[in-house]
Amino acid sequence: MNEIVLVEDDPDDIYLFRQACARSPNAPNVKVLQSAKELIVEAKISVNPNRIYLLDLNMPEMSGLEALDHLQKNAQLNNMIVVCYSTSDSPSDIRQAYELGAKSFLRKPSSISELTEMINTITHYWFKYNKIGSVEV
Repeated sequence: MNEIVLVEDDPDDIYLFRQACARSPNAPNVKVLQSAKELIVEAKISVNPNRIYLLDLNMPEMSGLEALDHLQKNAQLNNMIVVCYSTSDSPSDIRQAYELGAKSFLRKPSSISELTEMINTITHYWFKYNKIGSVEV
């Protein structure tokens, strides 16, 4: 089953994300992890190819970039679909996120209608059109 895992520490952002998903006709299941450390623990337990992780960059204890670095260093985890989801539009944050294995970098929208549209687009692209898997050479 398709699932979006929102890795976010801000209760307001979590609430808005859930509201936008409720408005989206094709939204997958949503799970919330409130820290990057929770992401690392969950990833070690279960890697699911039908799961997308939306990872906030600015969190206490461990930032999203630190989490990406940790995931990239573990061969079993570096194929996860991790999309950075942040208020940052800093070129250095974006560059570093991609260098650390982020599959995409999305700026948090400023309205619930834009967020709903983003969720629809994410859902269509990653779960309908994108082919996920490893390719042997």
